[in-house]
Amino acid sequence: MIAVRIVDIKGLYSPGFPGGSASPGTTRAAGYSPGYTSLDNQGRVYINRDLDGRWTRNTQLIEITAEVTSPDGELAQGARIRWRARDPDDPFNERPEVHPDWAPTLDENDYSAEGAYVGPTGEDNEGTEDSSPGWEEVEGYALSDATETTASTAIVGGRSTIRRHMTDIAGDNLILRAEIDAEGLAEGAADETGIMTLWRRIDVEYIRMESAPALPLEQVPAHLDQVFTQFDFSEERVIEDRQHLAPDAGALGEQASRFVSEIFSHAGEPGWFCLIAALEPHPLPDAPGEVLFRGTVAILDGGEGERRREFVEIPGDHPDASSVSFRWDGYQIAFGVASAIALSDPPRTRLWLEPHDIQSQFTAGDGSLAHAYRDRLFFFPRARRSGAAWEPPGYGIPARVQVEVRGEGAAYAAGMSPTIELGSTRYFAGRTILFTHHRAFWDPERAQPRSGYEQRTLHTIVHELTHAFGMPHKCGFFDYRTPRQTTCCMNYRSHWMIGADQQLIPGTAGQVGEGLCGRHMKETRRVRLENNRGLRWR
Repeated sequence: MIAVRIVDIKGLYSPGFPGGSASPGTTRAAGYSPGYTSLDNQGRVYINRDLDGRWTRNTQLIEITAEVTSPDGELAQGARIRWRARDPDDPFNERPEVHPDWAPTLDENDYSAEGAYVGPTGEDNEGTEDSSPGWEEVEGYALSDATETTASTAIVGGRSTIRRHMTDIAGDNLILRAEIDAEGLAEGAADETGIMTLWRRIDVEYIRMESAPALPLEQVPAHLDQVFTQFDFSEERVIEDRQHLAPDAGALGEQASRFVSEIFSHAGEPGWFCLIAALEPHPLPDAPGEVLFRGTVAILDGGEGERRREFVEIPGDHPDASSVSFRWDGYQIAFGVASAIALSDPPRTRLWLEPHDIQSQFTAGDGSLAHAYRDRLFFFPRARRSGAAWEPPGYGIPARVQVEVRGEGAAYAAGMSPTIELGSTRYFAGRTILFTHHRAFWDPERAQPRSGYEQRTLHTIVHELTHAFGMPHKCGFFDYRTPRQTTCCMNYRSHWMIGADQQLIPGTAGQVGEGLCGRHMKETRRVRLENNRGLRWR
């Protein structure tokens, strides 16, 4: 009986297999394994990589070889291999840990127009192939009859080889089948691969200041494999300590950007991000801001359209007021002060409040901040503003309420993603800094990390690496898991989350975890990093 067996797939990588074209000091999370055909459904094909794993724009492909054997050693004249490609269902949304509310976001193809679950449904790839039809002839194995899903190749010396170009969205997948095609065969022998999935492969230059404790890099894949991105961290490069990157918070953005440009040796090289374990962003006060006022105030609003916002007034002249904390019905929520205006008769200070912003409708974009923060909701103590529309309840805080007003204090960044400005547009650029001596991570009296350092810093690492894909923070959503216990790591701990009605859910502050919500997960998969001008990948 004639047998067909797929014996090799170049450009397919097996998780956990050593080897590959790793740069010096870089450990690959997956490698090329001769004979591996992804029968475990875990095989990875890298986006923007050639068959040798080198970064190549708009190229994602495999080269697959089938071997044909016959009991008598001969094949019918004109026998060929018929290749068939099919797009299987993305099985991620069927995982038991995925919350039912997020499953349709992750794979809408499995659901009816009314949102009812239908079942696993294929043909759900979203990307485009870099070649159409997606077959390419390999020298010596003549190609014919190519369509989008099938092709035929010659058998030479008992073997046949073809190249298949893949789509360019992380999480897209494919199964290939090889079957004998010969006249007179009632039923042809065949073999097929398991599911092969499109992944990004990012090299991360890991830089650590001498006094910074090591970061828990080995825990990152558990939280970012869901966006089908393989982060391969280089061996750490230790640099001299720099206690502060900037003299104050106002100068931090510019100084941090300059610092990264100086030490990121792979800046602009295709496929590279950087992660820096630094110390502190700038000199810090030792205590929370001074209490300027405690008492009852009225919440008022002013302005028109997109300039409308809320304010409170407190007695005295307080130009240094920085935050207003509201207490009511067992809740406490703080707002920053956007501006403090001195008024007379009687002497008082009007404190215009900085709203809590939510980016719940973001989409994959070009890496620019303008795209990431294009669609926004603003929540005030008593109203929500969407564009020029103004409606209650916001946080539902009473019109008269107890407040505590403080001056500038010890709040500061635990991590940041310095941007790159091109013309008038700022871009996320794959550059991440984590401040390991942040008081949440570091005990200055004992000069050592606090208990739980790894878990606390892991949240910030995942948060900042997600920014590298052009994703905004503060989506306002719970993470993708069930049962619901934590919220998306892109949120701020001080904010309430939002429900399906785009209104706030009371008491949901302080629940931020290390995982992503379904929307951040899906849109991060869709990002085409090669289109981000800030990365300068050529």
